[in-house]
Amino acid sequence: MTARGIGVFTIEFPDPAKINYVNNQFNTLNETISFQYRGLTNIQTLSTKGADSGADPYGILYVPEVFTESCKRNETQHVPANATRIADLPADRNYALIAFAPWYSAQCTIEYFTAARQQSTTKGFLTYLPGDSNAQPPVLNNLAWDLQDGGMWQQDNTFPTYALSSTSGNNVMDQLNLYSGNLSTVPNGDDLGRIFNSTSYVRLWATVSTDSDGTLPSLWVFLVIVLAVLIAAIGTTSLCMHILQRRRRNALRQRVLDGEVDLEALGVKRLTVSQAVLDKLPIITYTAGPSDAEKPPEAPPAALSLAPGVDAETGPKTSPLARRPSAPTASTTNNVAFSQPTCPICIDDFEPNETQVRELPCRHMFHPDCIDTFLLRNSSLCPMCKRSVLPAGACPVKITNIMVRRERHIARMRARSAWSAAHGGVAPPVSVTMGGQARGAFGSIGRAVTGRRIFSAPERPQNRPADIEMGSTTTARPVAPSPQPVSSVPTAPHPVSASTNPQDCEPPPTPTQNRREWARQRALNLLGNRHAPTEVDALEQEENARPKWRRALNKVFPGFR
Repeated sequence: MTARGIGVFTIEFPDPAKINYVNNQFNTLNETISFQYRGLTNIQTLSTKGADSGADPYGILYVPEVFTESCKRNETQHVPANATRIADLPADRNYALIAFAPWYSAQCTIEYFTAARQQSTTKGFLTYLPGDSNAQPPVLNNLAWDLQDGGMWQQDNTFPTYALSSTSGNNVMDQLNLYSGNLSTVPNGDDLGRIFNSTSYVRLWATVSTDSDGTLPSLWVFLVIVLAVLIAAIGTTSLCMHILQRRRRNALRQRVLDGEVDLEALGVKRLTVSQAVLDKLPIITYTAGPSDAEKPPEAPPAALSLAPGVDAETGPKTSPLARRPSAPTASTTNNVAFSQPTCPICIDDFEPNETQVRELPCRHMFHPDCIDTFLLRNSSLCPMCKRSVLPAGACPVKITNIMVRRERHIARMRARSAWSAAHGGVAPPVSVTMGGQARGAFGSIGRAVTGRRIFSAPERPQNRPADIEMGSTTTARPVAPSPQPVSSVPTAPHPVSASTNPQDCEPPPTPTQNRREWARQRALNLLGNRHAPTEVDALEQEENARPKWRRALNKVFPGFR
């Protein structure tokens, strides 16, 4: 602990041998009838060995004894003969002590330190260089404090050591010469005799004021200040970024609730439809539209008919499917004519007045078994028009910082493309197919945008089996009369082309199976292999793939990428 100042006061306490109780209370005499000294600037710290943190050294001033004859002779030039010694204090009393001696010789100073260590209650050592200067004493590495022992005195001492200016030291030493006898011999003894008992002791008491903060070097203090400023700056920045991200999450959630943003259609987050929402979608009976009623009657089934897709002259061939417009007409009743005759998932025709279909808010229709599995496990978007099936004002997921970052980057990418188009430039490519994986021109954002259409609806097999004439179907498709013999037409179904997908190579149904059931089971198998992850989706997988230090830094600074 570095000394900030010293105070010397005159105290009075009764002779322990004259009282029948233990006295630990000293009376500080008024400065008008006693000596007092306060030094606030002319003190130097030489050693802090043994200094207690938070406790200032204090005690009765005394001059230690020297042992050698040479030091005793030299001492007479600097220490008065009547200066207070241990013999001038009550014997066998553990009073707190402060040693006081001049620094005039290396050998004599070592003897002063040795005598002070013999007193177990010594709490400090005050010294001074002989002279008449009132300047602050020199620092420790000055040659004036060299005892030629390699600094061993600092390690041997069990108390701190402080130095006073020469003038202050001489002044205190002169007062020690005056306050060493009985009450009648001290200055103003007559006045004190009328107040205190004549057997009381009147001695000098010293207290050293220390500053515990001064123990740190100036470099460490500077480093601590810089570290504190950095921590405050990091904490403030992190708090501001957390508040900003929270506002952005709330704003994105509000836009989702207002219907301005569709997270799945935008490519930000995969969503599914809950069973409660799915139960609210109507299931109605499909009825044939006007266009079906105007078709010519079909020819009666022949005993032996050609398989669909077989030409009488050229043999097997594939004909394009004739599709009707997919947008159904609006209706207010359950039995209404629709213009969508086929389920887009299983590619099976609806039977008029028989097939139960589920109608989505976008007016597209599907078999309930097909679309329910798709919406519950794959996506919340219609497989046909990619419109959301979720009700307006619904946000089924918790908005995270990843979603906010994706949505902002997608909006920025679209704005950049719109700006480029408006200025006659060529917009950057949105996606490039490399190795079968969609990669965006803007890194992960491009993957998020282009990758949505991959899992929104099941992929169609590239080589789909040709239509099969089922033995159990009630309606046969008319074929043109052929002059060729019937025996020249193959009766077996067309072979399915090779495919790498085992589900695409699934064998067609036997004549005893129902074609609709086979097609539905095949669609369910396709959907079952493409269901959405239940725990970690694409966003979390990409986030977990980042280095740990980036993820930790992102928790402190949410906007960091």
